[in-house]
Amino acid sequence: MQRLRSPEGCPWDRKQTTQSLLPYLIEESSEFIDAAQANDKAHMCEELGDVLLQVVFHAQVASEQGDFDICDVTDSICSKMMRRHPHVFGSSHVENAGEVSKRWEEIKATEKNNLGMKDKSAMDKVSRSMPTLARAQDMGRRAAKNGFDWASTAPVLEKVHEEFGEFLEEYKKSTEEFPNRDRMEEEFGDLLFTLCHLARHVGLNAETALNRATHKFDFRFRCLEKLAKAKYAEKSLQELTPEELLALWSEAKAETNQKSDY
Repeated sequence: MQRLRSPEGCPWDRKQTTQSLLPYLIEESSEFIDAAQANDKAHMCEELGDVLLQVVFHAQVASEQGDFDICDVTDSICSKMMRRHPHVFGSSHVENAGEVSKRWEEIKATEKNNLGMKDKSAMDKVSRSMPTLARAQDMGRRAAKNGFDWASTAPVLEKVHEEFGEFLEEYKKSTEEFPNRDRMEEEFGDLLFTLCHLARHVGLNAETALNRATHKFDFRFRCLEKLAKAKYAEKSLQELTPEELLALWSEAKAETNQKSDY
């Protein structure tokens, strides 16, 4: 990377800044997630290399500006892991993963960069750059850490039903003359937000779950397209009846259920 950024290096690499590189960090991270969810080990290895390149690239830009270098980055994370694992690198003892998590948060709260958060909102630590679903779940997690949470899963399920009922109520008010979109959108958002709380309570990641469902739909729809082409070669999907499409979808579901590609 030093060579690429040098006067004898690459014009494109030389012109990059921290800000211009951000989209690539997001893109490469997303591509690794895709490979991991597909359990594609070869691509996982390749995509992790691409993510690592972005880390090195950002560190090199910072180094040229006199801010920090890649050694500072690796030293920092090694020090953090040792500091937050006294039961491994020190003399402390823990009984289980729950106790590890509790100690982790206690140690984290004493660290210099977190001491300044004492008089700020817990929500200040939630990244605005996160995907919205992940951000919603992180907000719920941080609120729960501060005691603002349901005591068990049962009332969360009740809240989901309540929010769905409120959305349904606004939907029923919708007419062609009065679409009522603003109120429907608000209630639909409340429903999604509550579902994120439910995911957290049952130990799921809402973002991962939605990614999985989206990938499954994509896989099945592509299968439907192939089946339609084989069965109705002279017709496009738009020309098929709802009954024909539903039959193809059922066939696609049955076929993809036999596979583990998604």
